[in-house]
Amino acid sequence: MKKVLSIGMIAVMLLMLLAGCGSGKEAGTDQTSQQEKTGESAAPNAEPGEPVTLTFASWSITEEATKDALEQMVEMYKQIKPNVTIEFIGIPFGDIKQQTFVMASSNNTPDIIQTFSATFPTYATSDIIMPLNDLLGQDYIDDLMPSMVADYSYNGQLMGVPWAPSPYVLYYNKELFKQAGLEDRPPATYDEMIEMAKAISQLKTDSGEPIYGFGEATDKLPINGMISLRNIYSFGGSIFDEKGQVNVNTPQVVETLQFYQDLVNNNISPQGAKLKDLRNLFSIGRLGMYMDGYYGKAVFRSLSGKGEEFDKEWGVALVPKNKTDQSVSIAEAHGLVVAADSKHKQEAADFIKFLTDKDAISLYHQKSDVLTSRISLSESPEFNASEFDKVLIEQLQTAKSLPANNPGLEQAYLDMSEAVQRVSVAKEDPAKVAADLNAKLQQILK
Repeated sequence: MKKVLSIGMIAVMLLMLLAGCGSGKEAGTDQTSQQEKTGESAAPNAEPGEPVTLTFASWSITEEATKDALEQMVEMYKQIKPNVTIEFIGIPFGDIKQQTFVMASSNNTPDIIQTFSATFPTYATSDIIMPLNDLLGQDYIDDLMPSMVADYSYNGQLMGVPWAPSPYVLYYNKELFKQAGLEDRPPATYDEMIEMAKAISQLKTDSGEPIYGFGEATDKLPINGMISLRNIYSFGGSIFDEKGQVNVNTPQVVETLQFYQDLVNNNISPQGAKLKDLRNLFSIGRLGMYMDGYYGKAVFRSLSGKGEEFDKEWGVALVPKNKTDQSVSIAEAHGLVVAADSKHKQEAADFIKFLTDKDAISLYHQKSDVLTSRISLSESPEFNASEFDKVLIEQLQTAKSLPANNPGLEQAYLDMSEAVQRVSVAKEDPAKVAADLNAKLQQILK
């Protein structure tokens, strides 16, 4: 009898133990799912596992404006995952794509690579990075803004995580508006923007240097070709027709190219400018308006030499309406990808998740005005604390997606920037340039 009772008691104890284990697993799963939906970071109570070192190729770690934030985020992660060490590989922005592909050719790809929208298509269509759907989970992906998911996907797979997204918004110099006799408000339409720009362009500096009313980047670079989509879209155009075929030989694209040419012909915009040139001119009071991402604010403070005091001299607004009668913009993002030959794929994906979770991205926003691509966080007070924040978030939520990633897309952006350069610098006929561009893109974007 005692033997039978003992066996029965053991059986009951085993059942209780198994039930407890099952309940714990379900609770853990629910907690993880909730964290993914709300962007909360995991609690720092996990048992440390085997030591893991992740290499992270980044240009942000090389820049003073962002270095401190990245280092702080790594320290935060160390509290959560004490067994994971992050080793930064600092590479300048202009060199990171070439250098990481060279590293990949010698089987030495960094576990995580920081990328950018204009050059991401080359990564997405290569074999050096991998799809992230299984590593990240669908709950996490569903919490990313759809336009950002589209921009970082290829063949139906998410190939990168949009980490630091930014729409292009309008910056305007209040002091120059005042000097030109304009109202202290941003333009509501493209037509109004051009009229305001013409008035500002009549001004000169004390030393007689020209002041430009509105600036567009027209140097031959992939980013400037990507930026030109903002204007193509606003004129009601696209680089694809209704059947999905390449077609930029359209009245809308010709009108866009004419817009670029008129800016220079009327001395409204500087000729052959890079985006950094426009930032500099705006910071020193020689440019009335231009469009840029969130980066502008920190750059203005630095280049103006006035720090936060310069914030009083400029304003920010949604992109003015044009032919579509809507504020049309595009968004770009610093993205994060995982190497296909990484020995720590899941650990790399987990760290990327952390970088986009509430604690980390809030810190990044506080220090560098970085936005979030997480839907659950976009309405949080942290990202809507100022008028600057609110304009950026509103523009981001309505930004149009970039073209689907394609092996030739980065080259297409370069060719588009060349077309802009041909009409604005070489003063070629916009209709002919559109026809030439069409022939090129039809070959590249097959």
